[in-house]
Amino acid sequence: MASFGHGGNAKEISRSNKIDYDKILDFSANINPLGMPLSVKKAIIEGLDEAQKYPDITYFELKGAIGEFENINKENLILGNGAAEVLFNVVRGINPKNTLILAPTFSEYEEATKAVNGNIIYYKLKEENNFYIQEDILDNINSELDLIFICNPNNPTGVITSKDLLVKILIKSNKNNVIVVIDESFLDFIEGNLSMISYINEYENLIIIKSLTKFFALPGIRIGYGICGNILLKEKIEKISPAWNINIFAEIATKTGTLDENYIKKSIKYIRAEKEYLYNKLKEINQLKVYEPSVNFILLKIHIKLDLKEELLKKNILIRSCSNYEGLDNSYYRIAVRTHEENTKLVTDIRNIIEIYKNE
Repeated sequence: MASFGHGGNAKEISRSNKIDYDKILDFSANINPLGMPLSVKKAIIEGLDEAQKYPDITYFELKGAIGEFENINKENLILGNGAAEVLFNVVRGINPKNTLILAPTFSEYEEATKAVNGNIIYYKLKEENNFYIQEDILDNINSELDLIFICNPNNPTGVITSKDLLVKILIKSNKNNVIVVIDESFLDFIEGNLSMISYINEYENLIIIKSLTKFFALPGIRIGYGICGNILLKEKIEKISPAWNINIFAEIATKTGTLDENYIKKSIKYIRAEKEYLYNKLKEINQLKVYEPSVNFILLKIHIKLDLKEELLKKNILIRSCSNYEGLDNSYYRIAVRTHEENTKLVTDIRNIIEIYKNE
């Protein structure tokens, strides 16, 4: 079976395994199972003629909409064709010699650092600590370091790092002239004030990265942004970006989706219920260790020598193998939270696969 470095590669996997793409249930991509808001679909259809024009090169209205959504000054925004472009531009703008990255975490931080020939220092998250960052991360912050990436909640573990620890990281990093990038791409799925956005003006070494792709189910449109209170640093990063990097449909989707309060409330409620359902049902299956989720994906570990991804693919279900994450191996998998019917099917198929394996 072909191996791919990211989730959401259903088309590539369907080709390499000769499976009908339309029949695949994709649990490898952490996208809102409610799908794109109806309000966004209507707005894009009504705005089709806008594609005949260039977008506003200043993105004045788009930045205004995001500013209202995040309750920030639009002058603090760095726009990107998805969060991935933002983080790559951050790295290119800073050009770090040494970057501290969690292990395991989102692989794009490593790829962006390697793209500028930067050195990576891993902070290993330990299974015995349920993959939580410990205060000893502060021992890794010194004047030799240039950049730190922290995914919060972390992908693929789903662990949330407390504000108290993040502030300690920011304070020590600030003293050592280290930039801290906190990726909050999944935070919109969670109720409560967990974001560090309110700290951007207090710490000039802080950059927040956000993605609307996942919450508003827009992976094919691509929209993400950075938030930074340090205007000089923001301008330095923006110089890396090409003009018109946000297409008109991404602008329409953002301006419409961020105003759809019913969709936002319904999504948070639905994800909370299905996350708990899927977590509790998976815990009932012998041979699995299931880590308690905070957002719309779940990390699990299988205790038998079974390629769960390959076996589920035979049933047209795609999950994310975590074997290529630094610090994990082929016994770990990440599963997205989907609709109740799909989640039920996944649990049933995993249970049956393990039972058949045990009886062979």
